[in-house]
Amino acid sequence: MQKNVSNVTFSREFIERFKDFLVDFYKYDRYMDYIVVPTLSGKKVLSYIPILSYTDRVANEIEDLLELSKESEYQIRVLNFKYKEFKNGDPVTMRIDINSRSSEELFMDVMKSKHRKTVKSSLKRNSLTVKSGSQIELLDDFYKIFKALMNGHGTPAFDKKFFLSLKEALKESMIFYNFYDKNEIVASYALFLDNSLIYGSWGGVEDRYRDKLVGHYAYYHIIKDVCDNKIAQIFDFGRSPYGSGGYAFKHKFGAREIKIDILSSNSEDIYEKYSLASKVWKRLPNFLTDKIGPKLCRYLVDL
Repeated sequence: MQKNVSNVTFSREFIERFKDFLVDFYKYDRYMDYIVVPTLSGKKVLSYIPILSYTDRVANEIEDLLELSKESEYQIRVLNFKYKEFKNGDPVTMRIDINSRSSEELFMDVMKSKHRKTVKSSLKRNSLTVKSGSQIELLDDFYKIFKALMNGHGTPAFDKKFFLSLKEALKESMIFYNFYDKNEIVASYALFLDNSLIYGSWGGVEDRYRDKLVGHYAYYHIIKDVCDNKIAQIFDFGRSPYGSGGYAFKHKFGAREIKIDILSSNSEDIYEKYSLASKVWKRLPNFLTDKIGPKLCRYLVDL
C-alpha cells in the first residue's frame, strides 16, 4: 500500500490561466495576487482563487497573502501536507501516486483486495463505450451529467457558457471522460491536467446507474488510461469531507488524504454553512434553478 503522496500542487502557470479565465468570464477585479469576488450581501471577498479546491501555494507559503488581506474579507485554499490529525468533516483531497507503475501494478499495490473484487464485478456487469479527450464535442454530454448532479446536490450550477469558455482557456489541459450505455450518456468526468498532476474536478454517474457500479467502472477505466498512457504521475480524485461516503469510495481505490486548509476571515465550516441552503435549493423547480443558478455562481466564493 502506498504510504506517501508527492507534494505536488497546481503550477503557477495553471493558476494564472485559471485566474485570467475568471476575470474575463465574470468580469472580476484583481487586487495584487487576489481576485475580488462580490457577494450577495454586498461585501467583497479577496480570494486567491475561487472554484478550485487548492492552488499553487501550500500552507507555509502564504504569509504575503495574509499580509495583503489583513484589512479585508478573504479566503485562501491551500494544501497542508504536514497535517495528520484528521477529523470527520475536514476538507481533504484524495490522491494516488502512480509512480510510473502500470495500471495492473498500481491496482495490485494500492487497491484493497475486497475493492478489486467489486471493480471486477463492475466490469462484468457493464459494457460501456468510453469516449475521452479534450475535444469540445464531449462537453455537451458532460454538461447533461454535471447539471443533473448539481441539482441533486442542491448546488447552483454553472451554465454551459462557463464550460465552453473554460475549455477555450485551458485547451488540452481540460480532459473529458464520457461513458455510454449504447448511445445514452450514463457518466461523465472533467479533469484538469497540469504537468505531473491530473485532477478530477467535476463529474459523476446518472442516478439510474449508480446501483450498477458504474462509478467503479468509470474510475477504473480513467485511472487505467492515465497509468498506461503515462498521462500523469499523480491522480487526484478531488475534494471530499474526511470520513464521508465520497471519501470512503476514493480510499478503497487506494487514494490517500491530504488536508485542504481553507483560511478565511470568517472561520466557518463550509459543509455546515450551506446545509440548509442546499435543502432549500433542492426543493426549487428546475426552471427557476436553471435561470438563477448560473447568475448566483458569480457571487459564491465557497464554490
